[in-house]
Amino acid sequence: MTTQLTRSPRRRAALTAVSAAVAGILALSGCGTGSPSSTEPAGGTAGAGAGNLDKVTLGLLPITDVAPVYLGEQQGFFEDEGIDLDLQPAQGGAAIVPAVTTGEYQFGYSNAVSLLIAQDKALPIKVISNGSSSTNEPGHDTTEVAAMPDSGINGPADLAGKTVAVNALNNFADITIRNSVEKAGGNPEEVKFVEIPYPNMPAALARGDVDAAWTTEPFRTQILDAGGKIVASPMTDLAENFDSAFYFTSQQTLDQNPELVERFRTALHKSFEYAAENEDQVRTIIQDYAKVTPELAQKVEMTVWRPEINLDGLKALGTAARKYGVLENEPDYSALIVQ
Repeated sequence: MTTQLTRSPRRRAALTAVSAAVAGILALSGCGTGSPSSTEPAGGTAGAGAGNLDKVTLGLLPITDVAPVYLGEQQGFFEDEGIDLDLQPAQGGAAIVPAVTTGEYQFGYSNAVSLLIAQDKALPIKVISNGSSSTNEPGHDTTEVAAMPDSGINGPADLAGKTVAVNALNNFADITIRNSVEKAGGNPEEVKFVEIPYPNMPAALARGDVDAAWTTEPFRTQILDAGGKIVASPMTDLAENFDSAFYFTSQQTLDQNPELVERFRTALHKSFEYAAENEDQVRTIIQDYAKVTPELAQKVEMTVWRPEINLDGLKALGTAARKYGVLENEPDYSALIVQ
């Protein structure tokens, strides 16, 4: 079942070295920056959490796209599945992926490219659910490229020769932006990318440090409120019903506790459905974990939450990732995704 909000005006000691090594691989691969907000080991065995609940840690990003998880925890969907959920915010895949692969976290949320890169580097990760998808509305998507009116940028082709802020180099943003530029007749090799954390993008753009910014909510709307404009919608350019991020686990967790994985997925999908049916609660809860003001919360674009993974869209992304040199090998989609 597809669920969508109505758019409105959107893992001590032994693991440390392993985690550091994996993080090094991912950093070189452009999987983002950041670190887990806690280094306490997570459980995952019955009785580790409250009562007889399984203590489960989920690493995610403090962005509006993960609102269903916070709502699902609040509504008791995870507890109903015997899960004591511990949410650990991080800035990107360079923190979340190694924490999941070492077993520090049982589950994680990451953009699709970081997970394709992880598989390309032979890291034992498994996608268990869709995470967030495009709205399919150019100019009204959750992640787009914005610029100021005096930038001289009016469309994707104009990004050639310009400096664009992205949250991680050689990753999701580079691939999709280059695809949009080339599709519009521009030279994708002429785009200059600079890595800037999402929260710093509005100020960097206002100061003129960059010409444009690949930005997601709530920072996308902050830029628009400051007079910026959307100049490219890379996700809608790449594929229809494009999935931008997934929830994932490690091969070890899947092998050792497949029933836990299924219970987590069940609670997650209940959360998707609830969020889609309660937009007002979504816009309230993002004010807490994502630190969005009430005024901004009413204006941000909301992602689409659907359980099913759009394999055609993921393959289009994988093809573009190889074309632009981000992946070395052809992705093994059947090995990556748990049915």
